[in-house]
Amino acid sequence: MRIYRHRFRRYFHNGMRISAAQAKELQAKGEHVEVRSYTGRRWWICVSIRGRRYYRAGLLNRRDTEELAVKWQRELERQAVGLDPSPEALAEALDIEEHLEFFEAELRRRDRTPKHVSLTIARIRRVFEEAGIKSLFHLDATRIADAIRRLPLSVESQNHHLVACKSLTRWLVRRAILPQDPLAQLSRWNAATDRRIVRRALDVEELDRLLRAARASKRVFRGLDGQTRAVLYLLAVSSGLRVSELASLTPQSFQLDANPAVVIVEASHSKHRRQDAIPLPPSVAEELRGWIAGRPAGSPLWPGTWKEKAAGMLADDLREAGIDPLDETGRKLDFHALRATYATLLARAGVNLQTSQALLRHSSPTLTSTVYTKLGVADLGSVVERLDSLLDRGKKQ
Repeated sequence: MRIYRHRFRRYFHNGMRISAAQAKELQAKGEHVEVRSYTGRRWWICVSIRGRRYYRAGLLNRRDTEELAVKWQRELERQAVGLDPSPEALAEALDIEEHLEFFEAELRRRDRTPKHVSLTIARIRRVFEEAGIKSLFHLDATRIADAIRRLPLSVESQNHHLVACKSLTRWLVRRAILPQDPLAQLSRWNAATDRRIVRRALDVEELDRLLRAARASKRVFRGLDGQTRAVLYLLAVSSGLRVSELASLTPQSFQLDANPAVVIVEASHSKHRRQDAIPLPPSVAEELRGWIAGRPAGSPLWPGTWKEKAAGMLADDLREAGIDPLDETGRKLDFHALRATYATLLARAGVNLQTSQALLRHSSPTLTSTVYTKLGVADLGSVVERLDSLLDRGKKQ
């Protein structure tokens, strides 16, 4: 029997964390990659019984882990000679909290973002607390569904909690801890019937007013002056990049002399954990070329904490442009509405749905067409006007 702590490595390039595969590729190209070694805080246990090794997570304290290791070794020895586990060991094996800790560690090993890991675990804990679940015996589809529906959240947020719980039960099945998934029969609820946040898109005239107002602004928002914010908004509506993706960009993220010019989002910052290259309109690429020139390599183009208050930053600039962030029908313009503006501009330009889906990096065309594309009556009317020529031709015949 022995106890130990894991040692692991993290790789960084130009100050940004990258995966081991990306580090290997960069090193093969002769690029400098910083390697930082860490020792995990948690102790782990390894027990050998009849030539077979068993592993499990221990605790943060060494002495407590040693006591746990002794107890666990005794239980494994009982099982090895055919004795049933003690009631205490059985209760510990079914304790949901321990499995949650293992699941959290597994998510971190998959290189999920810290935000994703913390949100997933917090959602699971909230549902289990509401449902009174403390053991694997209590996992039941009806019990979980009722608990989620009792949460004072929008349907979309309830769906996020359901997805988090289902990710845990699927993992328990893959680990052979559960014989089958108790939540397999549950599916998401229709969020369209209870959408709390309804966004709208900027039209071309409003977008022009916003960019002009930002460029003329004398305000500095968390280190970003007016011109810097104007370039940020312009890139957002011409690429559809999310806040976290924009905040990660450095001068090396742009290939403005390529054909077409592209902005590259590294896998460590992309929502889908893959490197994305998004083409840019030539006029936008030209403006970015002049704005980026001379900026320090490897440093974020939009540094600081602005991303924590991106909606408030945009709202201030909208008001200076004479645009209400919340219209009379309750539709709002927050920073994510700039991504909806990008989708809407693509539709108005006649881009087909499949291409728009690829540019927005959506998993489903339904998400592109029903959530992000905000075509109004005027847009539809301009299309219907094209029927006039066909109708006139039919009358003459």
